[in-house]
Amino acid sequence: MVWFPVAQIARGAALSETTSGRRKPTDRTSAQKQALVGLTSDEIAALPVFRGQPGFRGRQVASWIYARGVESFAVMTNLSKELRACLEESCSVARLPVSEARRSASGDAEKLLLDLPDGLQIETVVLRTPVRDTLCVSTQAGCAHGCAFCATAAMGLRRNLTPHEIVSQVLVGRDRLAAGGARGRFNLVFMGMGEPLANYDAVVQTIKVLHEDHGLAVGRRRMTVSTVGLAPEIRRLAREAVTVRLALSLNATTNEVRSRLMPINRRYPMEEALAAAAEYGRTTGQRVTLEYVLLRGVNDTADDARRLAALGHRYGCKINLIALNPHPLSDLQPPSPAAVRRFMSELLPIAPEVTLRESKGADIQAACGQLSTAYRDSRPG
Repeated sequence: MVWFPVAQIARGAALSETTSGRRKPTDRTSAQKQALVGLTSDEIAALPVFRGQPGFRGRQVASWIYARGVESFAVMTNLSKELRACLEESCSVARLPVSEARRSASGDAEKLLLDLPDGLQIETVVLRTPVRDTLCVSTQAGCAHGCAFCATAAMGLRRNLTPHEIVSQVLVGRDRLAAGGARGRFNLVFMGMGEPLANYDAVVQTIKVLHEDHGLAVGRRRMTVSTVGLAPEIRRLAREAVTVRLALSLNATTNEVRSRLMPINRRYPMEEALAAAAEYGRTTGQRVTLEYVLLRGVNDTADDARRLAALGHRYGCKINLIALNPHPLSDLQPPSPAAVRRFMSELLPIAPEVTLRESKGADIQAACGQLSTAYRDSRPG
């Protein structure tokens, strides 16, 4: 594992009025200014600082922030000096600072620890493969849903993240990919810390920001929202204009087992979550994925495989398997590789589509289900 520190983002001084009418530098921080990261171009253009400016100024600024990834108003040379000075005084393009970065021994996974303004921290994962690059972003600090196999669940819910905090992760992750020679296009999964649909408004706002053509221009089919099964929010998302891909974290084929693993099942039983997911698929034209974490001796029998295949067939969903990534906060264990192969052999004849997800970053606790600030890996050396 490679360990290296990451410098904090420097914050410049703002300007303020003095009683004599002159302006002087102040120590006004980015936190006291209007954050532009996390706003759409129209929202930027509607800010008071743009009053009297042409309507396209918002698009210009959004392009600088998102498409070009700048972190200073000074380099926005298609804006007047006067406007840049006003923006410097009242607004900020600062992102969340990265305090730590850990890279897996194979080099295909990197985990970033980002500092929130209130002292909390979140984790983001950058994944690299010869075929595609993926950013896995968090939507909450912690999680309230208590899934037995998930390290984030042990934290409990600290709070929701703002659009600024979610989009910051994408910008930071995109820069890490670019520094490693990435091609520029990447997939984005809302599968980090937290339940995305429990922070509904911020997640939808983030998707809108990321999709804008003059910004990051992330295609909707390259964004996936993963949910434990909040049925009302799934149906609500189906009516939005964002039409991203949806993944339902199923992880069991009976309500009895699913309720033990995922307390949300007592509120929205499996059938209700599946029906909402099927409605999402019909409304958006996007085939939903059923995510299934294989747990030794819990949900990995031949009967489970046959029931899972039948559910995939009935609801027209793809099935994505992943063997549990163990972590110190759970006693659950993954099945053996042979048991995983047997499970897949039961699925394949009848399920519509089955994939087995390859875990990356397990050596730095960056794989699926391992993200948490409740424990810290020991540093090498």
